[in-house]
Amino acid sequence: MMLSPVGAALALQLIGGLWLMLRSPRPSTFVGALLILLAYGTAGHSAQRGLITSVTVFLHVAAAAWWLGGLWTLTLAQRHMPSTFVEFVGRFSRQAIWIVLLLLSAALFTAALLLEFRLDLNSGYVRGLLAKAALTLALLALAGGNKLLLAPRLPTSQGAARWLQRSIRAELVLLGCVIAVTAWLTTWHSPNETIHSRQQLPAGPIEVIDAWAPEMPGGVGNGAGYMTLVNHQSVADRLTEATSPWAERVTLHDSTQADGISRMRGVVAVDVPAQGRAILAQGATHLMFTGLYAPFVAGDVVPIVLVFEKAGRVELSLTVRPLNGLAAHVH
Repeated sequence: MMLSPVGAALALQLIGGLWLMLRSPRPSTFVGALLILLAYGTAGHSAQRGLITSVTVFLHVAAAAWWLGGLWTLTLAQRHMPSTFVEFVGRFSRQAIWIVLLLLSAALFTAALLLEFRLDLNSGYVRGLLAKAALTLALLALAGGNKLLLAPRLPTSQGAARWLQRSIRAELVLLGCVIAVTAWLTTWHSPNETIHSRQQLPAGPIEVIDAWAPEMPGGVGNGAGYMTLVNHQSVADRLTEATSPWAERVTLHDSTQADGISRMRGVVAVDVPAQGRAILAQGATHLMFTGLYAPFVAGDVVPIVLVFEKAGRVELSLTVRPLNGLAAHVH
C-alpha cells in the first residue's frame, strides 16, 4: 500500500518524534530531527510543485529550526553555563551568517516558484508573505545589533550580557510571530489565489468548461468538483472514471432532495449525448473527492484526469473558488 503525501509526512514526524524520545541525548538524535524536517517537504502546496520546492522548503525549515534552537541554547547557556556563554555566542554568530543566507535564499526561491514569479498585492497570500518578511527584517536587525554591538563587549561588560539576553528573548518572540503567520498563511491562503482564472480547455472530442471546486473549511477531508462537459463527437460518450493526486479517491455522485433532506448515491457513469452536454453541478451529479491530502483553499489549482469510454483521458485542472455565500457541498 502506497502512503499519501499527508500519510508520508505523518509517518516521518511520528518516527522522528519516537526516535528523538528514545535516543536522546545521544548524537544519533540528529536522525530523528532530520526525519521531522523532511516531513515539511512532502505535503501541502510546496510539495505539489515538485521536488525543487520540496527541497527548498526543507532547507528553509531546517535553517529556521537551527536559528530557533540556537537562540534557545544561548538562553540556557547564560543561565546554566555562564563561563562558556561568550564562546557560545561567538560560535553562534559565525555559523549564523551562513544559516541566515541559506534561510533567505530558500525562502525567496520557494516564494518565486509558488507565485510563478508574479507579485499581486491584492492576494492574501502575498500580503501574508510581506508580513512574514517584515518580521524577518526585524529579526535580522536585532541579530545584526547583537553581532556588531553587543557580542564584542561581552568579555568586558556585564551590562552587554544583560542587554544581549533581552535581545535574544525579543528574537524568540519575533520567531514565534513568524511561525504563527506561517501557520495562518499555509492553512487559510493559497499561492495561486490570483494566478489562475477560470479555465476552459481547448475544444477536442470532449470540451470541459468552467471546471471549479468550492473551498473547504479547515479539517474537512472531502470535497466536490463541478464543470460542464461538451461532447463534440457524433456519438454519445460516458464519463466513467476520475482521478486526482489531491485525493485518495474521486468518484461520481448524484445528489437529490427529498422532503428537505439531501441524499447522495454513487453513480457508475455520466452520459454525455452526441453533440450535447452534461452538467456536473451543486445539488445534482458531481465529482466527489474523498480523503483529501490537503484542504481546498481558494486559489488552488487541482489537477484531475477524466476518463471517457470513447474520448479516453482528458486532463484538466479545477480552480478552487471562495465560498462567498455559496453553499459548500461538504460530504
